[in-house]
Amino acid sequence: MKVCIIGGKLQGTEACYLARACGMYSILIDIDPEVPASGLADRFAAGDLIKEEPAVMEAFKDADLILPANENDELLAKIVELSGRYHKPLAFDPEAYEITKSKIKSDRLFIENGIPCPKYYPEGKAPYVVKPSDGSGSTGVKKLTTREEVEAFFRSKAEGDIVQEYLEGPSYSIEVIGKPGNYRTYTVTEVHVDSVYDCNMITSPVKLPEAKLRRFSDIAVKLAELVKLKGIMDVEVIDDGEDLKVLEIDARIPSQTPIAVLKSSGMNLLKELADVTLYGEFRDENTAGGGEKIFCAYENYKKTDGVITSEGEHIMRNAKPLTYREDFLGSMETMTDYADDEADFRGIFINWGEDKDEVLNWRNTLLHSQKD
Repeated sequence: MKVCIIGGKLQGTEACYLARACGMYSILIDIDPEVPASGLADRFAAGDLIKEEPAVMEAFKDADLILPANENDELLAKIVELSGRYHKPLAFDPEAYEITKSKIKSDRLFIENGIPCPKYYPEGKAPYVVKPSDGSGSTGVKKLTTREEVEAFFRSKAEGDIVQEYLEGPSYSIEVIGKPGNYRTYTVTEVHVDSVYDCNMITSPVKLPEAKLRRFSDIAVKLAELVKLKGIMDVEVIDDGEDLKVLEIDARIPSQTPIAVLKSSGMNLLKELADVTLYGEFRDENTAGGGEKIFCAYENYKKTDGVITSEGEHIMRNAKPLTYREDFLGSMETMTDYADDEADFRGIFINWGEDKDEVLNWRNTLLHSQKD
């Protein structure tokens, strides 16, 4: 099967890895000839799909399945139009995405349907967090520690920003795939963030009581039903000690978490999404629920001026074309733009095993290697 992945940054990198893992032939399209995922795809076509440039149109029409891996509204609309014109199966739900891309629309959905979520200012207690309404990730997110800071923010705020109570506690993510009346959820992952609220590590599985895991799955399925999802959506929550409160939902292929799910449970979310899109049903047993799972840690690191540091996923957006490596700097698998020992690099490091401590201690080997 040939899958055409449109967008070669964070989501595209994830999709190329998953395609390789399940034996799909990956065709990547991106306007940037140096986009990170270009080094991971089986075939790469650089060009402007919106303008229907010949090279990218040839690649598009050669695919069996179309997978958008970007958040560009104009490009997404073009992909939907081209998929219809050329009768190409599309692994994307534009109607569900239209709701989930807006935090205002999705928060309204939560509130109207009794889904637990952070309260909007002036409800709740300080501190508060500022988020742009559109987009995902940590871009534009900042913390306001007092009500006075919130009032000052409102006097000069950007149009569309929202302010919610800042909740403390671990964050978790779960994916849901399917169509109305038939959804599956998968292994829960923990989202670890850096000082600017950007995800720098994903680990799976998580230590949560079985009842809380079931509740998380039930919330995800309820949200999928509410948006009439036909495809994939991820749901991120924070456990503030009272309940699992939904932070955001995104109806598109996510980054970072699917690889951790694959290593932990054996479930390839791209394969699941392809089956639902092409055949209207799941074709494999769901091994994500129950039983012992392998512990996996997915991390981002960069080397700058000889110093290796753990960073949020934002560092990978501007990486050079990535290559897949095994046993690089002691990591089991890596996707990196490493060139030579003297040069700076960025990379995604993936490790797994039965022993959680051994997997997490791997980073000490990496961080200490710069002192040898």
